[in-house]
Amino acid sequence: MAPLHSLISRFMRSLVMKFTFMTALLMIGTATFLLVIENRNDRQENESVLIERAGMKAQILALNVSDDILADDRSRLQSRVSSLVERADVTQAFIADARRRTLVHSDPTAFGQSSLATDPLVVMALGSGETRSEIRGNAVHVAAPVYSAANRLVGVVYTQSPMDELYAASRASLQRHVLTATIALLIFLPIAGALVFWSLRPIARLTDAARTASSKSLDVRINVKTGDELEVLANAFNRMLSRIDSNLKRIHRLAYVDMVTELPNRERFRKEVERVTRNAVEEETSGAVLFLDLDRFKRVNDSLGIGEGDKLLEMVARRLREAARGHDLARGGEGEPSMVARLGGDEFTVLVPHVENSADVARYAQQIISAIRRPFDVSGHQVFLGVSVGIAVFPQDGAEPESLLRHADLAMAHAKETGGNAAHFFEPKMNQTAFERLVLENELRDAVKLDQLVVFYQPKVRMSDGIIEGSEALVRWNHPTSGLLTPGHFIEAAEESGLIVEIGDWVMRNACRQAAEWASHGLRLPVAVNVSAMQFERPGFADNVMEILEHTGLPPELLEIELTESIAMRDPQRVIDQVQPLRDRGVKFAIDDFGTGHSSLSYLTRMPFDVFKIDQSFVRSMSQDPHSRAVVETILALAKALKLKTVAEGVETTEQLAALREDGATLAQGYLFSRPVPAEDFEIYARNSLADEIKAVSA
Repeated sequence: MAPLHSLISRFMRSLVMKFTFMTALLMIGTATFLLVIENRNDRQENESVLIERAGMKAQILALNVSDDILADDRSRLQSRVSSLVERADVTQAFIADARRRTLVHSDPTAFGQSSLATDPLVVMALGSGETRSEIRGNAVHVAAPVYSAANRLVGVVYTQSPMDELYAASRASLQRHVLTATIALLIFLPIAGALVFWSLRPIARLTDAARTASSKSLDVRINVKTGDELEVLANAFNRMLSRIDSNLKRIHRLAYVDMVTELPNRERFRKEVERVTRNAVEEETSGAVLFLDLDRFKRVNDSLGIGEGDKLLEMVARRLREAARGHDLARGGEGEPSMVARLGGDEFTVLVPHVENSADVARYAQQIISAIRRPFDVSGHQVFLGVSVGIAVFPQDGAEPESLLRHADLAMAHAKETGGNAAHFFEPKMNQTAFERLVLENELRDAVKLDQLVVFYQPKVRMSDGIIEGSEALVRWNHPTSGLLTPGHFIEAAEESGLIVEIGDWVMRNACRQAAEWASHGLRLPVAVNVSAMQFERPGFADNVMEILEHTGLPPELLEIELTESIAMRDPQRVIDQVQPLRDRGVKFAIDDFGTGHSSLSYLTRMPFDVFKIDQSFVRSMSQDPHSRAVVETILALAKALKLKTVAEGVETTEQLAALREDGATLAQGYLFSRPVPAEDFEIYARNSLADEIKAVSA
């Protein structure tokens, strides 16, 4: 049973077979319907003939027995009836007179039982004087009136004829029709199947094309010229395949190609690294992954704009491709070529499938560095970039794309930390350093939550008499195991993890609260708070500062916000927009580390700042380095011309103090006066300093 079911299922899966089967069913149904109609017509025709013949036989008998009825010659009448019944087409007959008395009957038993003819046909024939006939069961019953020569109704003749002849004729007709229909089906069904097959050939081609397309060969096309719906369907199918092919190529491009540089993107690079490293493990060969990060690109991008930055990235990509092609040609062009990809931003990667030794990779990295260091011409501007390269060799440094990229990234970070424009190979200790940085970030998050941070304060004193005039709030980390840590141990990790914003807000809030408390006790001294770039550039910076001042109760004129020169010059107009609302409320602003950045004098005269803080690197070396002394003198002269205060940081010797006082510095800050100390110690220092001032005034 199962093989038969499988055969039928296979048979019905063919569209040609389905249509042929349905055509056969339609033809058989039509033939059957016609057979029924024809057989019914034949039966009706045969019935009419049979009734007519039965009536004629009864009428003939009626014409011959009128005299015998009048003479009441029953023996002769019986002879005539018996002769009639002896024929195969009459089974029963009798003759009755006008008063319906049965004179003779073919069946003596029936005659003996009833001498009166009661059949309705007899009654109607005698009543109407006309022949009456009727089919009852399987026989034709006829009653024919008998008239004398004088045309007087003298009796009736009744006959009963079987319908066997009718049935035989019907069977013969049916057999003839069935035979004709069968022959017609045998002739025309194959013809219909052939026509169906010919008509559905385009669908077979569509099916083959769909099967081919499902195997990702979308370049197949169907040529159907039938002029009907199948041609329309084929054309629509061709358009669909063309559109799908185009969309798949576009999707593949979006998924695996970087839109700016036309280089493979991160996902494509990861797949290639996975394939190449797998082959390297199987064949026991080596390769390398180079992680590239452009130096100074962000500064150029901010200066020229995003559009010009994209053009610069295109130029970088072109040089990297040229360097890869040169490296492959130098190796004789054997084996797989190198792949250059862009991961995003200013990060690129290079996959070198085969490496003979580390020196080859190092030379290749130096070629890349040299290619990038050549000036770029962007819209008439000469732009200089550098590149830091990290190298991870597989399978020694990893056989997974993620680990290789991570290790190459760590090596690149090490190259960037050493000044950039250099290449470094990955070393296992870099993993340890990265792990330690991760641990430090996690501990720093806990430090913020567990209130392990504290604020120290370093005095700012007047140059003229050494009396305190303010303070700078400096954060410290009271580490549970390492003790008190200065910002140099954790600020970089805070910036990379994004915690610098939360820490900066915390420091400002606590410094303002402490200064407000001092002011309420008569110690009215301004407090300076450093603000990071991320904190300053956050939307709503000014509103946040005012909220802190209102919450802590510190008068705005007792808060001084310090911004580094690099922050101030990154987007001068934004700085002006952020700073001016706070200055209008009385908050003071200082440029920290002045002299270490690249200030524009045209912007400097417009910047809403109150204080220049001279970087301690100039202060510490001004006694030995004439250039540092000249820088300090220039800054002080500029501040005097702009009517700004100056704070000299890092004052540690009396010689430095004397030189700064001579050059006109306003305030000093450094170990010569006090280290950063806790709030309690600072308060003692400040009160002692102010007490000295009171004594001096009294004297």
